[in-house]
Amino acid sequence: MTKKIGPIFYLVILIAFCSNVSQPGIYNAGGTAFTMLFPQDSLTYKKVQMQEESIYIQLYKGFAVVKGTYKMVNNSNEKLHFTMGYPINGIYNGGEADLNQVQLDSLYKFKIKASGNELPINEMLIGDSGNATVFKNENWFTWFVAFSPKEIKEIEVYFLVNTNEGGITKGYTQKQKNAFIYLLESGSVWKQPIEKGKFIVELKDGLKISDIAGISSHFNFQVNQDETILIGAKTDFSPIPKDNLIVTYGEKIPNFNFQDFLDQSEDLFNQIDAFSQQTEFRTTKPFISKNPYEIEPDFWSFLPVVALILAFITPLAFGVFGIYFVIKSIKKKNRN
Repeated sequence: MTKKIGPIFYLVILIAFCSNVSQPGIYNAGGTAFTMLFPQDSLTYKKVQMQEESIYIQLYKGFAVVKGTYKMVNNSNEKLHFTMGYPINGIYNGGEADLNQVQLDSLYKFKIKASGNELPINEMLIGDSGNATVFKNENWFTWFVAFSPKEIKEIEVYFLVNTNEGGITKGYTQKQKNAFIYLLESGSVWKQPIEKGKFIVELKDGLKISDIAGISSHFNFQVNQDETILIGAKTDFSPIPKDNLIVTYGEKIPNFNFQDFLDQSEDLFNQIDAFSQQTEFRTTKPFISKNPYEIEPDFWSFLPVVALILAFITPLAFGVFGIYFVIKSIKKKNRN
């Protein structure tokens, strides 16, 4: 009986350990995506081209301020009317070779302009009805846009995100880091390609280049002379999940009061507006950083291996000891 129960017991323990391995990825990160939304607008998808996008990101300790500028072109001879949107939060494919997820936290103080005019914003609960054509999540900021034939519009968006609750998970290893994500893959719904993409990250609040734990490498980031600004670019691309921009940096701040910074949103937007007007950034060298999904293993990383070893070695050890005692018992009887 003992021999039967032993292996089963340790197999159960092994399954219990391994089933708790978290989905690898980056969680509760500040960030967003920019896309069309409803199936009834699907015929317009490939008539409008996101010809250029410029993303300006100012990273602070615990949060980030973002301005996105998009040059949108109606390539058709038709008048177009459709709904555009930003997902407020959601879970998406991270785009790495290993299966992983990216989970976005909420957007704050969101505002949008079209050709310099601020647009009214709706907050919509989409649910699981199938209305959302790109990402499966419930909460969206949406707005209505109209294009005349061949019209070019400049769309500008502004928002804040809380990066302080970010975390990276791989196997049993979890690290708390500030995390920011911009999902370029959402640009795939437009007429392709995106001809020019510019991605500029400024370190604020005393942050240094050495505080960046990881950043996406496919933007070929350059660092400026003062080592406070990273400048990246992409040209003639049709974005897929692996093109997403991910930055992990700094450390989690205990008792972080995000509301204090939300109250300063207009001043912060003015600052990033001024920053986005800069046209020249003196660069000195390429910036090389670790993969933002990678984290140093700790004790918990090796727990499944230990459990696996115990699952196979322990029953074997019981068997060896059992045989040893049986042989010993037989020899003792023979002496008697």
